[in-house]
Amino acid sequence: MIEFYSVMVMKNSRLNSSTLQVSRVIAEELELAEDESVTISAGLLRSRLRVRITNKSNWIIELSPSVLRAIRLPAAQRCGIAWADNAIMLGPVVGIMAETGKDMNKPFLGQSHFIKEVIKAGRGLGEICFGFNPYSINYHNRTIMGITYINGGWRKNVFPIPDVVYPREGGYSYTSLRVRKKLENMGCKFINPPLVGKWQTHKVLSSSLSVSQYIPDTRRVNSFRQIEQMLQKYGAVYLKPVTGSQGKNIIKVGREHSNYKYQYQINYRSREGTARNLKSLRQNLRGLMGRRSYIVQRRINLLQVNGNIADVRVLVQKDNTGYWTITGKAFRVGKRGSITSNISGGGSGQKIPAVLNRYFPDPMTRNRIIDEIDYLALEIAKEMEKNMPAIGEMGVDIGIDRNGRIWFIEANLKPARQVFVMIGEKNTRRMAVVKPLLYARYLAKFDLDG
Repeated sequence: MIEFYSVMVMKNSRLNSSTLQVSRVIAEELELAEDESVTISAGLLRSRLRVRITNKSNWIIELSPSVLRAIRLPAAQRCGIAWADNAIMLGPVVGIMAETGKDMNKPFLGQSHFIKEVIKAGRGLGEICFGFNPYSINYHNRTIMGITYINGGWRKNVFPIPDVVYPREGGYSYTSLRVRKKLENMGCKFINPPLVGKWQTHKVLSSSLSVSQYIPDTRRVNSFRQIEQMLQKYGAVYLKPVTGSQGKNIIKVGREHSNYKYQYQINYRSREGTARNLKSLRQNLRGLMGRRSYIVQRRINLLQVNGNIADVRVLVQKDNTGYWTITGKAFRVGKRGSITSNISGGGSGQKIPAVLNRYFPDPMTRNRIIDEIDYLALEIAKEMEKNMPAIGEMGVDIGIDRNGRIWFIEANLKPARQVFVMIGEKNTRRMAVVKPLLYARYLAKFDLDG
């Protein structure tokens, strides 16, 4: 674990509400003087206090019960510390925004285990972490009714509006966007921007000199005539909802003699059908496509594992340096008969060498493919960031065809990490959880040196 300066925040009932008591070692490190006026903060909550210095040699800050309540800090809390311009910041405070349910054993539904991991990792870094939903914010008091994991269980508590928000809510809801705007206006930083649609991603990347060669032919669907044109050119295509995720509502369409053949999944089960003409195809798919906007993309003849479609998930993340790094990568293998490789749809994981060795016996070819995957994943992240607010993590899905050519498939701003558990890379999984917290330190300006 990376080490940062941290302090133990203690309750001292003998102190009045205007006093900050610090050990001499802290006073010397922060260049604080007796009776100096300073601001102490946790998230967006602040108190103005006078310094009292003790002869203790350890890193301890003592506050009165009323001050601890005012900045919503529990006693005996180890916190990271940063300081500048007569201000002492504790934390950082990191809020994980996600959907919640009624079951306190799984308060964040399917993300409960992941959010528990984030909270526990944050505590190890001296960060104050909690989960919350967008409806639990008191903007006037600058507080949030959040949920944390401590002493083996989930607990509700009131927390400061955080320094940094880790957005893990799904979809493109108006509520989430409105909440984000309010919090940003108050000074909160966000680890990731709102989710980005596939068409916007395509436009950004296809105009980039460094990555355009890796982008498959893609069109926005305005009519089924476009699908027909792409089918005539490529034989088979994928229809993908512009704002979809987890492989939902994706349709594969191909030509078989004079008929159209299509396939999609509902509740992780594959459905197939045929249509005699374009009009019938449109009618047959109308119920699935609904009013969603779609793109049509050429099919790539991807590598397969035991007859199942496979692609590479690369997790690229920033840490406390603010620079992009590759945390890990693995093959995702779709379940039998699936048209996608998504783990959420029943897919599995394979280590990179295990798959590449089957198709490419030449070590130089395998090394070239791996180097190109790394290059493309980092370039995708950099190019995306040029055209939108700062990004802290991204799952980049990359395809490899039978000739060893590399293709960009999709970028995901809410990437899952379970594939690393599937392939036994526990340390990769651990770092995948820790890095967003390190990036939160960077965003909150908690310097490495304190």
